[in-house]
Amino acid sequence: MSKIIKVDEVTDLSVFTRFAKDEGMFQIEASVYSMVSTIPTSPDKYDHDISEVELFFFINNKKVKYTGFKMLYEQLYGKDTFSKYWSEKCEDFKQEYFKTTPYKH
Repeated sequence: MSKIIKVDEVTDLSVFTRFAKDEGMFQIEASVYSMVSTIPTSPDKYDHDISEVELFFFINNKKVKYTGFKMLYEQLYGKDTFSKYWSEKCEDFKQEYFKTTPYKH
């Protein structure tokens, strides 16, 4: 009989991280979902695949509906400004995720 030899092992972790940010007039909570995998050639470092960033908005500490917040934002800052704002905030929270994750990248 031949001996079984372990060739490789990959560890994948599903990571959910929640953040909050006070924007003055309103607050944002963000949920960042990522899959973290070990890098076989560098076992002390990890590859991060962020699959989703969800944003939730609050006014006076009460959660508001996405469509209502979007309408309010565009009434205050102009038509078609919300999608850029949304993208920038998602990127901000992704960057914060990388700064705070315990899994080195």
